[in-house]
Amino acid sequence: MSARAPIWPLAFLASLALACSASADVFGPISLVSESPVQQAEYARDAAISADGRYVAFDGSFGGRSGVWRREIRSGAVEAVAPGNAERPSISADGRYVSFTTTARLTPGDGNEGPDVYVRDMEVQSSQACQAAGEGEAPACPFELASAVDGGEEALAYEAGGTEYGSLATGRTALSGDGRKVAFVTSAVSDLIGPRPPQAPTTPAMQVAVRDLDTHSTQLVSVVAPAGGEPRPVSGAEGEKTLGAVYATGLIPPPFTTIGAYGSTPEFGASISADGSTVAWLGVNVSQQAPFLAAEAPPPRYTEPLWRRIADGQLAPTMRVTGGSDPLNPACAAGGETALPGTRTLADPCQGPFDTNPTRKELGSGTWLMEGNEGDFVPQLSADGYRVAFLANAPLVSSGANFERTSYADDLYVSDMRPGLTRAEALRQLSELASGNTSDLATNAQILDLAISPDGTQVAFTTKRTVFPLGVPAFASLPAPVPGMAELFEADLANETLTRVSHGFNGEAGEHPFDPTLGGAGRDPYGKAGDGALSPSFTGDGQTLAFASTADNFAYGDGNTPVVGHEGTTYDGSDAFVVSRVLFSTATPQQYISPPPPEPLLTPTWRLFTTARSRTDGTVLLRVRVPAAGALRAAARGSLRVHTASAHRRRRLQLATVATRRAGTRQAGTLAIVLRLAPHYAALARHRGGFAATVSLVFSAAGHRPLHERIEVRFQRSHRAARRRGR
Repeated sequence: MSARAPIWPLAFLASLALACSASADVFGPISLVSESPVQQAEYARDAAISADGRYVAFDGSFGGRSGVWRREIRSGAVEAVAPGNAERPSISADGRYVSFTTTARLTPGDGNEGPDVYVRDMEVQSSQACQAAGEGEAPACPFELASAVDGGEEALAYEAGGTEYGSLATGRTALSGDGRKVAFVTSAVSDLIGPRPPQAPTTPAMQVAVRDLDTHSTQLVSVVAPAGGEPRPVSGAEGEKTLGAVYATGLIPPPFTTIGAYGSTPEFGASISADGSTVAWLGVNVSQQAPFLAAEAPPPRYTEPLWRRIADGQLAPTMRVTGGSDPLNPACAAGGETALPGTRTLADPCQGPFDTNPTRKELGSGTWLMEGNEGDFVPQLSADGYRVAFLANAPLVSSGANFERTSYADDLYVSDMRPGLTRAEALRQLSELASGNTSDLATNAQILDLAISPDGTQVAFTTKRTVFPLGVPAFASLPAPVPGMAELFEADLANETLTRVSHGFNGEAGEHPFDPTLGGAGRDPYGKAGDGALSPSFTGDGQTLAFASTADNFAYGDGNTPVVGHEGTTYDGSDAFVVSRVLFSTATPQQYISPPPPEPLLTPTWRLFTTARSRTDGTVLLRVRVPAAGALRAAARGSLRVHTASAHRRRRLQLATVATRRAGTRQAGTLAIVLRLAPHYAALARHRGGFAATVSLVFSAAGHRPLHERIEVRFQRSHRAARRRGR
């Protein structure tokens, strides 16, 4: 039941090639950071790392006190950011500012009981009152209220009373890099755009807003697409439910509750890019916020990720990141098509990448189907806001008409929002279900959390899956042998690799003690979806990841894992960790080569190599290997008995040259020379035992000294050869 991924556009590949990418897909040891030099957190979740890699913020319990904390990685110092039920931190690039959500009243202007979004300046003591601004300076306050009215410092007023509904900010992605812009969502009817008390609030719930802390302006980002009129908040009714602009699980605005130490809590809110230029959220009432085909009428619950530029205070039109149709495709607009045909096909220029009206209507419609989801549905933005990572569990049109999605499990995608790309061209699929067996965690486990690097070339995610069937990105490390705790993975889009980042001391999967009665064939031994890695967060260079996990085998000294089944256990030992990529040098290493020997082996040695063989015809065959072009002379001399002419007629020995031969060659090699006795000495070879002689060899070559060599030979002619010669 696998879906074929759309072709990745050449424009996007080219932009990735130009981006600064990681030089390797190997990660080093994992370090525990939810600890100080003297104690470890009882539990820590929602890790967020500063772009400079100096600080990690997390929420949890430390020293018996709950709240949000900031750890300086090098020194190990842990500081309290905000006490009580503060949670979901985001951190600025330099670590100075930390945003969070809490019901605590931390500024004089907070007059409601509901949750509000704050930003803490860590350079100001939390106990210090706001100091008046000097000339050309802003006032120094430890806490600044972000969910405040436009132009003022008073908190928004909410229609719903109590502490459950108000304003909320997502963790890790709610704060701009400079810490001065905050994206948040209202979960109750508010006075976001008026009227102000004593009149009742009228702005519908589930709206996206951005607060500029320097100018004290609060902008409504989720607006009905204006048709010549003033922008207004998004609202639409479906049955008895009134939906705003932002999706909530079950279409019900989420209450603010203290995050438990165990399990995953779905993220909620909106993301803002590090440069503060762009906001993204998972929308409902999508047709009110972005263009559709003229005859399309999606219901209010229809979901799609939405994207809007807010740079320089100007609200550009809201854009659809992806979805079921693509009315802004120039070919679609030129064709005049008003609705998609019944049969979905990518050959239609108006067709989007997803089949957003699946056969099983009870699943809902859109890219994020309504029931059974536990993944983080908030889209994530690159630093410049142009690349969007998101989860979707609707089927792709490229899967074919016979594809029936039987699982709620989601898959991971990245879309490029730069101008000039259709929605099908802009989409990149990074994961795919490996089977139709919905109970098989290895092939169908949900993706729980995700993050995108600032340059948009890396995507981190957490899941219990162990099977990733897509060939690209290709797995560059071994997956866990069987599904267990959720693991952290990283997809490198520049290198086209997929790496399992989380690992134990010896490279094994994450683990901690568990109840063995939960195990068995096809069953999850760890039970809950949130057990394992969550909340990945990249540094600015993309080389380091922070994350939280309940595993106890990542770092030595992790000592807060409870005893399984221990009565009264209320926490799971979750901790915040950091892990860095191993960087390999790109410079060519200097090579040291020893000098060659005085006479390299490739240069022939300046000497002669000679062999001799006596032949039955009375001759001697010489084979002489010479080192260069030159001339060779061979002369054989032997001792002869001669009679003197004196009166005594004595015999005496006399040396005589009995054979000579000359040969030449134009190159180094072996010469074959046949020495034959001179005619008047030929009879010597027929004597019994033959005739012994010494051959003197002289080789001459231009530019070289002559070479001399001697070799003993024997001229011997067999009688059989003589008889044959006589016949």
